[in-house]
Amino acid sequence: MIFHFILNPKSGRSPQQKKMEQEIVDGCLKRQLSYHIYYTTCPRDAITYVRSMIKEYPNERQRFICVGGDGTINEIANSAPGNPNIEFGVIPNGSGNDFVRNFTNRRHFSEIDAQIDGDVYSFDLIKCNENYCVNMVNIGFDCSVVIEADKFRKVKFISPGLSYIMGVVVGFFFKHFGTKMKLVFDDGEVVEKELTLTAIGNGKFCGGGFKSAPKASLSDGLLDICAIDKVSRLTFITLVGSYKDGTFLEKKSAQRIMRYQQAKHFKMEFEETQPICIDGEIYHEKNIDFSVVPGAFNFVIPKGSDLRFKEEKTD
Repeated sequence: MIFHFILNPKSGRSPQQKKMEQEIVDGCLKRQLSYHIYYTTCPRDAITYVRSMIKEYPNERQRFICVGGDGTINEIANSAPGNPNIEFGVIPNGSGNDFVRNFTNRRHFSEIDAQIDGDVYSFDLIKCNENYCVNMVNIGFDCSVVIEADKFRKVKFISPGLSYIMGVVVGFFFKHFGTKMKLVFDDGEVVEKELTLTAIGNGKFCGGGFKSAPKASLSDGLLDICAIDKVSRLTFITLVGSYKDGTFLEKKSAQRIMRYQQAKHFKMEFEETQPICIDGEIYHEKNIDFSVVPGAFNFVIPKGSDLRFKEEKTD
């Protein structure tokens, strides 16, 4: 097997990054592993690197371990969906890190030895037109928060955590509350209404820990769809606590204004092009075809960590 460690040079070769480099070298040398350390040069460069290595070593089993957040995981997943020889791991370094919330003992994700010795699980992907999603797609309020938070994140003195809070404030008080859309299901059911937010989950969490898809499983071959009707801001405030901790499905007040269902495939249509958030990255679409791609993402769970929810391990 060939190991690849993909790092982001934005930190300017900080002491922490130099320490990580040394841990990579020590961990690989003591196991006599074949390895590469690669620094990305621009957005989506990780995709280019992964594909170039697949082309150079087409028959080799390769493990790519990347430093980054949910957007980085999305990037590498889109580089080689469904390739049985390619495995991906992540060392969390994002603002939300929601995908790794599906696992226990998350501190091990930052340990090089644990990443090298980790086991591989085969997880589903969500296909959204021609793009793949690892964790969750968000439309409406959740998406507007991400857009606004990204603006604040570019301000030097604002931390990622504070930028998200400020994004919530702007999205809640100053942005339009509701998105008109049509959901078309394979059984012929059509839902056409204005919705406050819609989340399509493979994983359970988004937005820095909101449990928006509490029934979601990473390997059940199903999409989890949570759609909340357009409601007043006051009503939304009364429900946001249960939406965060994932207990909203148990509340009758929530059941009256939302639908939660599972599907393998459905379509979404808008009256005009809308922003959608895929694993924290913003795209713009007018029509979206959603489907699940079973077992297309080979993900490394570091040694010492495990799934918080029962899944099926690959051989």
